[in-house]
Amino acid sequence: MPALEQGFTLPEVMLAMTFGSLIALGAAKTLPVLRQQTTDVGRYYRLEQVLRQLAFGIEKDLRRAGFCAGQCQGQALLIGNAEGEVPGSCVIVAYDLNRNGQWENTGDVEYFGYRLRAGTLEGQRGVTQCRGNGWERLHDPEEVYINAFSVSEMVGNGGKSLVLFSLGGRSTVRENIQQRLEWVVSMEAL
Repeated sequence: MPALEQGFTLPEVMLAMTFGSLIALGAAKTLPVLRQQTTDVGRYYRLEQVLRQLAFGIEKDLRRAGFCAGQCQGQALLIGNAEGEVPGSCVIVAYDLNRNGQWENTGDVEYFGYRLRAGTLEGQRGVTQCRGNGWERLHDPEEVYINAFSVSEMVGNGGKSLVLFSLGGRSTVRENIQQRLEWVVSMEAL
């Protein structure tokens, strides 16, 4: 005599469907939150990457400021601001790039400028003042808004010249994603 095969009873099926529905509903509510958090982490990482890349370039030029393989004339470090921006939001440095004993503003241009202008960090070579045109954007303003750039000179231990600069920005997509970097640079050549 064959054995009787038994299936699930109706209450068992209903209970299984209820648990399955609860799990699916929980997953449906959790996945968008996880996706948004993952996207925000990526934006935060990208913001920090852009700010660090900008800061490394500025730091490199600040460290070289004042280097001269001879008797250079002029000002090695100028801190100012573009029109309409806060004081200290522009820096121009000079160093003897080709080691010919002078800071030149033609040919091998040896003046390097960085300034904050309308939420964008701009740079220009061969510039001797913070105002004027011809400055180039150093990042994508549709991705990152620079809300702070400041440079100040101070004296450290033993009379050593130091420059403090800070750089802050935020994501243009989500304003709550913000980052600020502060660096102290030793000015060996000054």
